[in-house]
Amino acid sequence: MKELIFAIAVSVFASADAPEKRVWAADQIEWQRIDKDGTKYAVLDGNRDEPGKPFTYAFWMPGGVWVKPHMHTQQAHVVVVKGSIKLGFGTKLDKSKTMELNAGQFFLVRAGEAHFEGSDSECLIIGTALGGWKTKELE
Repeated sequence: MKELIFAIAVSVFASADAPEKRVWAADQIEWQRIDKDGTKYAVLDGNRDEPGKPFTYAFWMPGGVWVKPHMHTQQAHVVVVKGSIKLGFGTKLDKSKTMELNAGQFFLVRAGEAHFEGSDSECLIIGTALGGWKTKELE
């Protein structure tokens, strides 16, 4: 099976002294956080803490992991880059109420919208949102 290789180009201003990275290959992301459950997170561009300014992030899940219901303070525009993700909405984790989204599909999670996700196999998503980003766990 061919592995999906995906590069995302982000429009940023580069300084003459230190050009900023503008292209990322899915298998070469430098992860900034790796959690105990094996999930990985990285901000690719921007600053998630700077209110009102856009940022782009990557999130990777190994197979079998489920992220409990939570919500974010900002809307997120997300594309599935590799594998598939099972996405559900609501304050209780109910795997029977998820939809499966595959590589190449896009989804939107509105600010304050309770949701949860999981995957049967490894999954990589890349999303863009506005800074001032906070996550509230619900379970």
